[in-house]
Amino acid sequence: MNRRGIIAGLLCITVSMSMITLVHAEYEWTNHITIYNNGMQWQYTENISGMDSYVFKYNIDKKQGNNDEFVSAWELLKMDKHLRNKFRTSIEQNMDVKIDNSSYGIAILDIDALLSDRALGPEESLTSMTNTYRVRYRFEEGVFINSSTLWLLGEPESKLSFRFPEGTQIISTNCIDNVSIYQCELTGRFAQETNQTQTTEGAEITYHINQTLMESSIEDAKDINPMAQMNDNVSGAPASTFPVPFITAASTLFVIAAALLLSKD
Repeated sequence: MNRRGIIAGLLCITVSMSMITLVHAEYEWTNHITIYNNGMQWQYTENISGMDSYVFKYNIDKKQGNNDEFVSAWELLKMDKHLRNKFRTSIEQNMDVKIDNSSYGIAILDIDALLSDRALGPEESLTSMTNTYRVRYRFEEGVFINSSTLWLLGEPESKLSFRFPEGTQIISTNCIDNVSIYQCELTGRFAQETNQTQTTEGAEITYHINQTLMESSIEDAKDINPMAQMNDNVSGAPASTFPVPFITAASTLFVIAAALLLSKD
């Protein structure tokens, strides 16, 4: 039996799971959440190394490619699309955000993925890579300002950083471990599950909004398209919030794929 066969045998149970299940079971997530007056951005950063990188690449080649033990640019692009669709379906079936215990008035704007180009190449080579996913939500007018609690369904024990708009005071938290609060920002971890037979109950943040500061911020954005403020905030966020434009990553992968095809002629 060759090396790939041995590794595949050891991981046969793991690789039979869906990609999302693998992410939750094997990979470490970091959550970066930013709240705006009219919406929210939830960015996930996924760090993969060692045998987990093999599992990730095996799934790409096996489920999105031609099973030739090599991850190509086209296969990586197909996995990108597959994961975005899985994210959307999962969230639409079980909304992971609630305001005052309700998801009414919350809608998904878009979902993006940026898969590391270090996944390209022989699937058996072990490497370290970072994938990033971003989900943007829209809040109907007033749904955030007129509320007091925000509930989030996150991966247990995953790191969490949170930023509210100026004028927000964080009052208390529930099911968030190692909490650190500074003005309108929060860091910590989603709480560990206490019963392995049940799903996590999620984390809850209770807050109070200074209407004067909030209204001043909204006044600055008056007569602008309702989504303009969030779009401006997203595009102007620090590099650590979302470092690489998705369209640039996709274009790069297309170029790599084209070069590989030309090299075969």
